[in-house]
Amino acid sequence: MALRQIYMDKQIGIALLDSLNPEHLRGKTIFIRCDFNVPLVSTEKGYYRVADDTRIRRFLDTTFKKIHELTEGDCRIIIGSHLGRPHKQKGHLGWDGIFNIQYVSSHFDTLIRKLYGDTYTIFPPEIIDSHFEHSLEVVSNKRTPPGGIKFLPNLRYLLDPSNPDTYRKEFIGELANVSDVYINCAFGCSHRTTKSIKMLPQLMKTQNKLVVAGTLLNQEIKNLGTFGRRVISQPSKTVVIAGGSKVSDKINVLKQFVHTGVKAIFIGGKMVNSFLIARKAKLKMTPFDLSNIPRTLLSTNEESNENLVNEVSLAGEIIDFANNKKVNLIFPEDYKCVDEFKAPSFFIESEPDFEKVLQMDLGPKTIENFKNTILSDGVENVFWNGPLGAYDHPTNHDYAEGSLALAQLLFEETLTNQNFSAVIGGGDSAAILNKIGANQLKNLIKRCIEKQLAEPINRDLLNMEFPVDDNYILWNYLSSNFFVSTGGGASLEFLEKFLKEEGNGDLASYLPGTSTLMELTAA
Repeated sequence: MALRQIYMDKQIGIALLDSLNPEHLRGKTIFIRCDFNVPLVSTEKGYYRVADDTRIRRFLDTTFKKIHELTEGDCRIIIGSHLGRPHKQKGHLGWDGIFNIQYVSSHFDTLIRKLYGDTYTIFPPEIIDSHFEHSLEVVSNKRTPPGGIKFLPNLRYLLDPSNPDTYRKEFIGELANVSDVYINCAFGCSHRTTKSIKMLPQLMKTQNKLVVAGTLLNQEIKNLGTFGRRVISQPSKTVVIAGGSKVSDKINVLKQFVHTGVKAIFIGGKMVNSFLIARKAKLKMTPFDLSNIPRTLLSTNEESNENLVNEVSLAGEIIDFANNKKVNLIFPEDYKCVDEFKAPSFFIESEPDFEKVLQMDLGPKTIENFKNTILSDGVENVFWNGPLGAYDHPTNHDYAEGSLALAQLLFEETLTNQNFSAVIGGGDSAAILNKIGANQLKNLIKRCIEKQLAEPINRDLLNMEFPVDDNYILWNYLSSNFFVSTGGGASLEFLEKFLKEEGNGDLASYLPGTSTLMELTAA
């Protein structure tokens, strides 16, 4: 029997790590494409630390856990990931700082030691001056011991304009030669076609080496596929919450949600500005162009101004399409506004006048009415992508209030309504969850459980204890109908294509990275 027939998942259409046996991995060198593109913050000493390790921990909980079960450390691992966009910076600015994977590998080392003690040894990425030149020497010819984990430098260093494309191809070729097994665990990157996502597994497949999807990648597309089927079967019970900065990042999936006929789309975040301007321009029946950009949104950068005009145009397209399809577009009832971005305090406006003010977050009336606005009339499916305010503002944490209130509302609904399903579409939306403390989250859970107790029960005689004091565990593993994706753009593209094809294709067929795995599985 062919190897692919042994470990191929027919529903998904790709080969899976979960179906391998120990002999497939023991003693082998395993390359894992991870998505460790996590936020870093600077410390007082000038170093950086990981601010949100959700993606790293989810990898350890899933894919790495399975590898350990199969090998008990008898393998050598190479981890590749990108971090930020260093190739966009001139003069290698930040390459030894905010873009340095070394800070990620240090945090990874701390986490893995808590789980497996000294079973694994971390080999950090090389310093900036050597880039990739010596990265693979330590793993070639099995120079690392069993249990050795080699972190490659930031994969986007390969995009340095000073390096020709032949340099990138040569490195990928060397990586294919030293690796025995390829595992794609980077769901958050699988909507893009990069050399580590496509070329590398293709090369390794030609060498008759194993190419599989990691456990985390498998979980992502299965959960999103399940949610997508719910949307298709009951669009009138589905609400989409869209926040963040750019309409352009979400235009395709928003149009698809409208085409599918969801009940409503709530618009928040910075991108609501474009919708408000577009709506106003339609009422006045005057086109919006560079000449009438409001004062507070006008930039000294001409490209930024042109981008705003395009954003308003795209928002106008969504407004028209939603009207035609009778999909309700919901805008906030009020806003937290400021005269300038760094203003120490805010005031409330029912609608911001962008000639005078900036809006920073949802207002109190909008937040208070969330439940009636979003969860009314039997809504059972909610997809949320993008923060609803400037949650990461450097001086005023009040601008996270709208996003935090929504996160708690959705979580509470999943705990008290077994028919309800919520998906948080990764990126900044997922990072917001960790701003809610463990005690606050545990109190919310207690209240939800108490609501479901029979009225005669004396609640004062009950004491609820939690085996963990970790909000990451509670958010990600307490309720099976509350799913936090590790991919922002990837989750958007997956759902867009899934809904467009009405879920008729293999789950792996909707993203370029997973499509590559599907093609190689069938080869």
